[in-house]
Amino acid sequence: MKLIKPVIAVAALCASALPAGAFGPSVNVGGAQFTIGLVGYVPVICRANVDASAIAPVAGTTSLGMLKEFCNSPTGYRVIADYSPQLAQAKLIVDGVPVPLHMDGGSTVVSQSNSAAIASHSLALELPKDGQTGTISFRIEPR
Repeated sequence: MKLIKPVIAVAALCASALPAGAFGPSVNVGGAQFTIGLVGYVPVICRANVDASAIAPVAGTTSLGMLKEFCNSPTGYRVIADYSPQLAQAKLIVDGVPVPLHMDGGSTVVSQSNSAAIASHSLALELPKDGQTGTISFRIEPR
């Protein structure tokens, strides 16, 4: 009981410096009222992955499987495809919508959201007539 009284006194003193209800519910102990508050921080976590890791270099459309994305950034995110110059004139097909890959290689936005989200998109790659090989990878950036 000797230890409890000083703890209650300190808690009551700290609570008197804060406006009532500032952090949480008020608690009444032995006639003294104080507030208990909890604050937590959640780190931003984003990830994007594709089922396929390698595809045969043949002309035509080849399924890459599903692009699965997760990001808890409250301001949103974007998924970017980075591709090699060898994939010039190829098209990435995202949910049936063609996304042309530029002649010089580089990056293109594949998906984006203005808030935190979990999403899946069907993904395919349409290679040009010669079936040129190349590399493509996906990354996700919080905003």
